[in-house]
Amino acid sequence: MVEDQVIVSRTLPITVAITIMLYLGGALFPIFGALVGMAAMAPGIYLRFQTNLRWPLVAMVAAVVALLFLVFRTPSPVAVYFFEFGLSSLVLDDLMRRRRFGVETLFLAAAVTTFAIIVVMVWISSGQGTNPVILTERFLRVNIEAVYALYQNAGVSADQLAVLRQAAEEVAVWAGSFFPTLLFVAYFSLQAFAFGAARIFYGRRYSSPPEILKDAVPFSRLQVYPQLVWPLILSLAAIMFAPLSGLLRIVVLNCTGILLFAYLVQGFAILQFAFESFAVGRLPRFFIFFIFLAFQFLFIFFILLGVFDIWFDFRARITRRRQRLEE
Repeated sequence: MVEDQVIVSRTLPITVAITIMLYLGGALFPIFGALVGMAAMAPGIYLRFQTNLRWPLVAMVAAVVALLFLVFRTPSPVAVYFFEFGLSSLVLDDLMRRRRFGVETLFLAAAVTTFAIIVVMVWISSGQGTNPVILTERFLRVNIEAVYALYQNAGVSADQLAVLRQAAEEVAVWAGSFFPTLLFVAYFSLQAFAFGAARIFYGRRYSSPPEILKDAVPFSRLQVYPQLVWPLILSLAAIMFAPLSGLLRIVVLNCTGILLFAYLVQGFAILQFAFESFAVGRLPRFFIFFIFLAFQFLFIFFILLGVFDIWFDFRARITRRRQRLEE
């Protein structure tokens, strides 16, 4: 306990300072700064690696909120930090205390955080006499106007700005309907990115992995709960054959989107297992991922791979194939 207190006394001020710098980098520099800001959750995760105490992370989030308010003198950017990074850090920390860590933990953390944000949005929208979809569209339009002004000041031509505004309006309407799915994907991506950054930094500083990750389930072993395939099938059938409208349509669309994303990640996990089984080098892996990123419709292949793994167990087949090659 005394050792934990000493570590916290040294690490806590540093994680607060780095979190603020990362967040300000993302807030003040819209393009490249956004990539830096994505790691604003990493210092909190690193602090969790350093100690088993619960209060240091709570203290870190509270200190960052207070200092950001002193910097901006307005609650909006402070709320963005808390709901985008601070809340995720607290949820992820609580889940890591309850279960063995794995990619499933990131899914659960993203789901809990997304649910919390939706509850807040329902509460705010009900107070304004509207609904979360319209509230989301308004929020996105405000951000679109900010981006529009940024490009206008940068000297972008009027024709290009007109195309941008028209496309952005259509995106705002589309994103309003799929906001829970987009939110879930964003939270999962941010948490995974920050977790990876914290783990790399910890590994460079210490010769052993964090204590909490010694029994962690590797990404290549990710297995989505098999029972989830039936809600996916039912939701796809409802979209194709049922006359959905209103709130029910939005709920079904987002349930489908979140489940498809989960199976997409499982498809990547199976590919990673194949890479590890056949000792594929980094350069071939890079080119394979580059092809799929360049031709994004190929993501359907990974979704199908993840779904049909329930019946075909591709990892077992890969293992048998490798054993035959070694004989």
